[in-house]
Amino acid sequence: MSTSRLALVLMLCLATPSFVSAAAKKDTKSSALPDCENLQLDGSNLSAEQSEFLFSIQKVLMTAETLGFARGQDTLLKRFYAQRKGKEFNNDVMKLKEYRKQQAMSRLMDHDFDEADVAVGEALEGHKLDKDGFDILICRVGAIGSTATNAYNVYATDYLKGLQEKRESMSAQVGYFDVTINDCTLSKSINTGNQFTTVKADPDARFLTVNATFKNTDNEGRLPLAGSLFISKNGKDYTFDTTETVMSEGYGIRLRSLNPLIKLTTKIVYKVPNELSGEVYWRPGRNPEDKKLWCTYLPEA
Repeated sequence: MSTSRLALVLMLCLATPSFVSAAAKKDTKSSALPDCENLQLDGSNLSAEQSEFLFSIQKVLMTAETLGFARGQDTLLKRFYAQRKGKEFNNDVMKLKEYRKQQAMSRLMDHDFDEADVAVGEALEGHKLDKDGFDILICRVGAIGSTATNAYNVYATDYLKGLQEKRESMSAQVGYFDVTINDCTLSKSINTGNQFTTVKADPDARFLTVNATFKNTDNEGRLPLAGSLFISKNGKDYTFDTTETVMSEGYGIRLRSLNPLIKLTTKIVYKVPNELSGEVYWRPGRNPEDKKLWCTYLPEA
C-alpha cells in the first residue's frame, strides 16, 4: 500500500529531534493525529505567513487526501476514518470510493490524485511549518470526514459533483437510440477466453473498449453504428473511427438491426497509440446532432 506525500513528509518532520519531543518521536502514527477538538482550525494562532501558506495549498491538499482515501492509500484521512471506529463519516467522500470501482472514473481520479499529491509534496518540501502549523494542517484534513459542511470538505463535495456530471454525460438520446456508456476500459490486449479470437498486444498501442448499450426508441427496426473515439491532447482532437474486429460474442455491432424498444449491450474496441493521453469522448454513429459522450481519461502509457 502506498503512502500519500503528506503522510511521508509529516513522518519525516516528526522524526526530526528539533521538531517535537522525544515522546512524540516514539510513535509517528499516533503523533500524526493531534487532539483536534482543542485546536483552532481557523489558524488564528499562526503567523500570517503560515496562515497564507496553508490557505494556498488547501485545495490541492484536500483533493489529494480525499482521492488518496478513495484509492485506499495510507493517507491521514484514512487514519482519521479508522479513529472514528464506525461513526458517521462524510457521505460524499464514501461515494467517491464507489465511483472508483468504475474503470472510466478511476483513471480520471488517479490522474487528479497524482497531480494534487505531487503539488502537496513539492509545497511542503519547500516550506517549513512549526508544530502548531502541522497540527492545524492535520486537523483540517480530519475535518474532511465531518458530516457537516465546512471549509475543508467542500472540495470533496465539489469533486463528487464533477464526477456525477461526467457520469450523466455518458448517456444521451442519439438519433433513434438511447445510448449509454456503461464503462470504458483500457488494456494491452483483448482476451476473449478463446485463443483464436483473442487480440494480441501491440507494443506501440493500447486497446480502449467502450462498453455501451443501445436502445431503439423508434417504432421500427433501426441499425446502430459504432461511431468514433476522440482524444484531446494539448488542445488538439485526434479522431479514431476504425474499430477493431473481435470475432467473439459480445463485441461489435455487425450490422444487426434492433427492433423497437430492444436493447443491445456490446463492446466496441479501438486501438489508440501509446503516445496519446488525455480526455476521451465517444461519438456514436448515426448522430445528426454530433453528440459526444464522455468516456474516460487516458493516462500516459
